[in-house]
Amino acid sequence: MGSQTRTTITERKTRLDGSVVEYVCEPLVIEEGRRALVRYVAEEDRPLEGTDLVLRKGTVTVGHFWTDRPYNVYHWLQGARTVALYVSVATDTTIEPTVIAYRDLVVDVLIRPSGALETCVTEGRRLSAEIERETRAVLRT
Repeated sequence: MGSQTRTTITERKTRLDGSVVEYVCEPLVIEEGRRALVRYVAEEDRPLEGTDLVLRKGTVTVGHFWTDRPYNVYHWLQGARTVALYVSVATDTTIEPTVIAYRDLVVDVLIRPSGALETCVTEGRRLSAEIERETRAVLRT
């Protein structure tokens, strides 16, 4: 499944705190304003926060995005073998020829090949800090 090709599209994730992370991907299917499938190849091992899963260098991600669904799905593959599906709760997804943008809501579901489900809260510390800050601000008034 190899490395990236020359044609690219940017996946732009905006976190709850407003910070932005971008991934350069290969467009597979782009239906502007509707749906997109993109491909990304891991350049190094990446542990998945809150789980025992490590996405190994060379793992292929096929990202599925829709403008009318409240989630994105990542299909992780090593060769032809599915490693897992990762459903990421998101909002405000836009799909254009050069960029897919969305707001990540930090709650995710990992689906193992066995069908087992695991709920993950990515950036748990960041979410906890935000909730603490907002709760304390409301309770002070």
